[in-house]
Amino acid sequence: MAKALQLNADILAAAPPVPQAAQIKPPMATTELAKGTKGNPKVGQVPLQVRWPRAEVKAAKLAAVEDDFATVSDFMLACFHAYMKSRKQE
Repeated sequence: MAKALQLNADILAAAPPVPQAAQIKPPMATTELAKGTKGNPKVGQVPLQVRWPRAEVKAAKLAAVEDDFATVSDFMLACFHAYMKSRKQE
């Protein structure tokens, strides 16, 4: 248990140091994020979250594997580009 302190002018004049475990790290600067210095995804990429039914997620993952895409993200990006190309032709 912590010991009680006697309050006096010296204690009130200077704040006690904050323990390292209680300190909050400042957020990563946007320049560091852009450079990809801290394990960030590929430069210029932004994460996207979507909510899909379980069966459609499984189907998308299987399609990505069957078509030899490196990641599901690459597959989804190819699908988006194909959709945009077909939309312009209509």
